[in-house]
Amino acid sequence: WIDTVGVAPPLGVVREFQRDGSPDKRLRMIDQLLQDDRWADNWMGYWQDVLAENPNLLKPMLNNTGPFRYWILEALRDNKPMDRFATELIMMRGSKWGGGAGGFAIATQNDVPMAAKAHIIGTAFLGVDMKCARCHDAPYHETTQQELFQLAAMLDREKIQVPKTSSVPAEFFEHVSKGGRESLIDVTLDIGSTVTPVWPFDQWQTEIPDGVIQNPGDTRERIAAEVTFSRRFAEVMVNRIWKRLMGAGLVEPVDDWEGHVPSDPDLLAHLTDEFIRGGYDIKQLARLIMASSVYQRHAIDPPENIVDAERYFEGPYRRRMTAEQVVDNAWHVAGQEMNVGHLTMDIEGRLAPDFFMNFGHPRRAWEFTTLANERDRPSLAMPRIQAVVDVLRAFGWRNSRQEPTSHRIEEPNPRQPGVLANGVMGSWMTRLSDRSDITRMCIDADSVAALVDDLFLRFLTRLPTEDERNRFVALIEPGFDDRVVPENEIAPIPEIERIPHVSWSNHLDGEANSIKQRQEEAARRGDPPTRFLNAAWREQAEDAMWALFNAPEMIMIP
Repeated sequence: WIDTVGVAPPLGVVREFQRDGSPDKRLRMIDQLLQDDRWADNWMGYWQDVLAENPNLLKPMLNNTGPFRYWILEALRDNKPMDRFATELIMMRGSKWGGGAGGFAIATQNDVPMAAKAHIIGTAFLGVDMKCARCHDAPYHETTQQELFQLAAMLDREKIQVPKTSSVPAEFFEHVSKGGRESLIDVTLDIGSTVTPVWPFDQWQTEIPDGVIQNPGDTRERIAAEVTFSRRFAEVMVNRIWKRLMGAGLVEPVDDWEGHVPSDPDLLAHLTDEFIRGGYDIKQLARLIMASSVYQRHAIDPPENIVDAERYFEGPYRRRMTAEQVVDNAWHVAGQEMNVGHLTMDIEGRLAPDFFMNFGHPRRAWEFTTLANERDRPSLAMPRIQAVVDVLRAFGWRNSRQEPTSHRIEEPNPRQPGVLANGVMGSWMTRLSDRSDITRMCIDADSVAALVDDLFLRFLTRLPTEDERNRFVALIEPGFDDRVVPENEIAPIPEIERIPHVSWSNHLDGEANSIKQRQEEAARRGDPPTRFLNAAWREQAEDAMWALFNAPEMIMIP
């Protein structure tokens, strides 16, 4: 469930799966999950990182892109073949500010925008890291600055000149002439030199069938064909899916293959053949891996200091959920719908989309973006949205993606337990309110022991040990029989304070900051406690939820 749709299975699904005695129940579950639209949501954060999707709410500047996130989402929901996915991205057609692939073409305040895009295409689809080649020949890679600029010229569909800002100043090398250490880098392209649009990678040159390139004069079409017809592209895609499901790639790192060999060449070749035969279908490949015995084995700890040739998989590596999965799963198991307000600084919709972004009402974690605004104005803060962003950032989510990456920081840090145990979002998740599904579960429970079992299954997808069951029963048993408030004593629905909106149009008004303070206080309070449960017993149950919510298992796979 986590690997496919990004959230744990609901209680009813777990119970039904336990009762099902058929031998093919796992495969049927896999097939069911691969048809779930949440598959797309679960992969969104990954591709936003890999493709450096980086829109900004306010005045998109400084190497920002358009919001091509919606094109990615639709491609994943449609299960678009990955060769088609790469082709459409490289062609960069469609809306730039409305969510189309045209948004990938944008790289504001960038001296050579298409060089930035060439770098992304290289790492994403070919496993070639050309970051250093932007200003000089890469010291630890074979790629040269000319190769990067040739690819950039093909994306630009014309010759381009090397600007002064994309080169190492001559002064950098002066120490060599004075007897200093020889420089590790070379600058082989002169500033102002002209680079023609030529496919730079002879090693992946392939024979393109007639009719594939509809416009022979379009160098972007040529790139798309060269990339997607190469076996290297299929291998890189397979390696990415394998790592996502198994915890490490057959080639590491997944976005920089130079000097690295597959730990199991035969397995990579087999999976690549199946991927190509299957029409570059990412779900079909995922099904093949998830149905394997190695994926279904117990998770193992990642070995330390392992060399490539010795990386074999006795089972999937134990791993932590992604930041998006941590957040989405928290809302899911707590039985609450994400309701954090409007993600825009132009609520009235008065300003053009290339000036102010409007991302609507987020329902999944991938929909968030940086909340930075000019001069960090408190009147433009978004307290409820900020509570979620705090959790995302603690677990490695990047609020700004000016560079592509396939590797987030995964090491544990003190912020992670702190933000869950003491943060605003954590308090929302462990509050039994009228809107919480767990409130209804507490009301309907037949016994304390049954409620404890259901809470463990819901939060940790396992039953408690005998010791755990005894401790949790002891916690919530007092007052259990009288936990439900009699119907004639239920308090009326509390009145919700109506707090005015603050937007770009009125954020400089005198009352704007005080309104934001009231919004901050309301966010910290969260929803009022449920009227249907006795307050003393409710607090005991919330303590039980808090303990489960903050268990290390909550953020681990599996």
